[in-house]
Amino acid sequence: MNGHLSNHIMYADDLVLISSSSAGLCQLLHECEKYGMSHDVKYNAKKSAVMIFRSATLKGCSIPECKLKWVTLHVVTTYRYLGNYISDDLSDDNDTNRQCRTLYVQGNIILRKFSMCSLEVKLTLFRLYCSPMYGVQLWWNYKKYPLNILHIAYHNILKLFIGMSKYESTSLLCTPFDVQCCQSVIRNMAYIFMCRLDISVNCILNDILTSGLIFTSRIRKHWNRLLYVNT
Repeated sequence: MNGHLSNHIMYADDLVLISSSSAGLCQLLHECEKYGMSHDVKYNAKKSAVMIFRSATLKGCSIPECKLKWVTLHVVTTYRYLGNYISDDLSDDNDTNRQCRTLYVQGNIILRKFSMCSLEVKLTLFRLYCSPMYGVQLWWNYKKYPLNILHIAYHNILKLFIGMSKYESTSLLCTPFDVQCCQSVIRNMAYIFMCRLDISVNCILNDILTSGLIFTSRIRKHWNRLLYVNT
C-alpha cells in the first residue's frame, strides 16, 4: 500500500502474518523461526492457525502445509483475535453472537451484585458496562437475524435493569431514562472510530487512508449508510 509492504501486524504478544500466497506465508514463518532462535523467542504453534481468504475462483483449491517449528498449523475458518471473531468468508455473524452472549453475561453479573442499588446506579452501570459494545464498529457483513437478536438482548437487559417485563414494548424505553438504543450505540461507535482513523499517526493506517482504498472499501460504505441519510 502506497509502496510500503505491510505483511505483519504485532500487538503485545499477538502476531499476524499476511501473505498473498502460501509460499510467501511459509517464508514469513521461516523468518519467524530464525528470529526466535537468534533472540530466544518461543512461538506457541498449538495456539497458532492459518486462515485463507479465498477468491471465488480458488474455493476448491488446496494449499501446502504451513509449519512453525516443525508443527503443522491448522487451517481454520473462524479465529478469535484481540477479542473479535474473524471468519474466512468475512462474515461478522460469529462476532455478533459473541457480543450477544457478552451482553447477557455482563448484565446478569451486574444485576446479581447490585440488585439492591437504586435505579440511577443501575442505569449508570448499564451505560458503563453494557452500552460500549466492543468491536461493533468493525461490523459490516452480517445477516439481519443475528443483529436483531443482539438488539433484543440489549433491550431485554435494559428492561431487567429498569424492572420492566421483557414482553413490554421497547419503543419508548431508552429516551425517558437517557440511555442509547442499540442502533444508536452502533452508529456512535462507528462515528468515533472514523474520527480516530482520520487523525491517527499509525503508519499502516496512514498508508490505507492516503492510498484512497478506504473510500472504496465496503466497510467505509457501510459506515456511510449508518451515518448519512439521502434525502
